[in-house]
Amino acid sequence: MQKFKQFASKYPLTFVFLMIVVLVLLMGGAAAAAVGLLGYAMTDVMPQIIGQVVATLGFLFILWRFGWLAPAGILQKGGRHIWLVTIIILIYTGLAVLYAFSGTFRVDLTLTSDMTPVLVHTTLAGVLEEILLRGLILYALVSQWGQKRRGVVAAVLVSALLFGALHFFNLATGEWSITALQVLEAFVSAILYGGLVLVGGSVWPAVVLHSGINLLANVVALNEPGFVMTVPIYWTLIILDLPTVIYGCYLLVKVRLALPDTPAKVPMMAH
Repeated sequence: MQKFKQFASKYPLTFVFLMIVVLVLLMGGAAAAAVGLLGYAMTDVMPQIIGQVVATLGFLFILWRFGWLAPAGILQKGGRHIWLVTIIILIYTGLAVLYAFSGTFRVDLTLTSDMTPVLVHTTLAGVLEEILLRGLILYALVSQWGQKRRGVVAAVLVSALLFGALHFFNLATGEWSITALQVLEAFVSAILYGGLVLVGGSVWPAVVLHSGINLLANVVALNEPGFVMTVPIYWTLIILDLPTVIYGCYLLVKVRLALPDTPAKVPMMAH
């Protein structure tokens, strides 16, 4: 594992793309095993949940063996200020989702037992993606590129681009125009997530924000029979995301740069 860590430090960008391959293999392999061994159908949500859990544990294992659990923000809870900011953004973004989905803030948010698998799946998606993209991947890049401001920005943009690109998998079940806008919306949201992690020193505010938005969006959609995402909905979301993107860019300006002589040991946070 030490040689693998040295590889990650020497070739951070290659390591990052390798982690995306590992994500696909872990999730796909675990889901396929669940189908074959437990009798689930490929269309069931449960194999996907099992894949998410296995992948999350796999990346936590890598972070642990690398000694990155603390500096990557997994073991840090974040200060009161970053949590206050996160709550404010979550409220704003939640209202934006309600307006984009229905054109009003008065929607049905009823929770029923049959929603549970989908809501667990969408919540775990936020946990997995933030631990991988804003935990492991972002720290791998910042620890090597963080001596300069442009390196920090590049690290956030790479993690954001990867987050957006992962949504291209939705082409299997959606239209090109919808998927392209979903990729764009994910990319701009990820700039904020990256800024929160770098400044707050904890991945958990981003996890709560990401999973919270996913949860709300799915509750709204599940309570609307026949609901489908449309191009106008995504454009509305993207436009309403702009203030949070601007704030995310502002956070990048506040990030303390890593020290040139100890890049791999510098926590990616500013106090």
